[in-house]
Amino acid sequence: MGQERRSFGSIERRSGYFRARYVGPDRQRYDAPHLFSERIDAEFWLGEVHRSIERQEWRPPVKVKGGPDDLDTLAGYARHCLAERELTPRTREEYGRLLEKLIAPTLGSFKLKYLEPDQIRRWYSTVLSADRPVQRKHAYSLLRSILREAEDEGLIDRNPCRVRNAGKVRRTRDIEPATPAELNKLLELPPKQGLPVVLAGWCGLRSGEVRGLRRRDLDLTEGVVRVRQAVTRTKGQVHVGAPKTAAGTRDVGIPPHLIPYLAKYVAALPVTGRDGFLFPGGDGVSPMSEKALRYAYGKARKVIGREDLTFHDMRHSAASLAGMTGATTAELKAMMGHATAGMVERYQHATRASRSRLAENMSKLAEL
Repeated sequence: MGQERRSFGSIERRSGYFRARYVGPDRQRYDAPHLFSERIDAEFWLGEVHRSIERQEWRPPVKVKGGPDDLDTLAGYARHCLAERELTPRTREEYGRLLEKLIAPTLGSFKLKYLEPDQIRRWYSTVLSADRPVQRKHAYSLLRSILREAEDEGLIDRNPCRVRNAGKVRRTRDIEPATPAELNKLLELPPKQGLPVVLAGWCGLRSGEVRGLRRRDLDLTEGVVRVRQAVTRTKGQVHVGAPKTAAGTRDVGIPPHLIPYLAKYVAALPVTGRDGFLFPGGDGVSPMSEKALRYAYGKARKVIGREDLTFHDMRHSAASLAGMTGATTAELKAMMGHATAGMVERYQHATRASRSRLAENMSKLAEL
């Protein structure tokens, strides 16, 4: 396991992965919160830390609270449980926020073995706001998963999370997916603005996955885009790592009519090697920023007159278009990067065209 010395920090290869570490202004040594699959990602992470130090914005990473003395309390066990999980930086930050803001203040001091279903129900109905259903669902799901681990380890007899329908969120708005004509109109935009949105709309890529694409991930001969990493941002730091779940690592077919546009775009890119980002930032090295992608998507919505669509709605569009071609649930799972069929169902919609076609076909039955 060789260790590369650098002007700032060091990178060590460990079992096919790379660990980045550095000495902070406080003269303490810090490791990156996760391993990197590519050396270039470890280098980028160290560069971001170095820049935050130079701008005097660096703060010591927050260490996990709760030691072995309080593992019998919900808060102590939950912190230990999350510290042991393999999570992306963005997910770790979100779980930590849910735990410290919504779970620990009310339930954290309770001994695990004394937690009862009635206490969980009161917490769910009084602490978690019904006005924020997604946050409510995520907080409850996190607590349930933590207590499921406690049950599996024999620390409690039975998981006390038994609130009926607590993990379900009713859709608050109807989504009319983008049509093929609308998506193709985006090809009229400058490529760096239009193509990221087009890949989301036709291939179902998340925003972080689009930004994380490297030139080697685009196989125009086979007609495939390979999703191998995603870009996330936590507390001012940009992270490039594996997708959130194993199912997120996938190969997605590119509609053939897009290939000439992608080939022309790639040919015009600066020569940065196959490890270079497909949609680089202004410096030509780092990935496209969230702000730049939001700007590009703002342009795209105006071009097609669809101010109602969010960027994430492009995934709905991709799933709906694939469904209209007769894609099976298994094919949609693979395309969207989901592990369960239930998640796929969230992205399938009946478009105006399909509703009309269904009504016409039903009407024909009356003619028999």
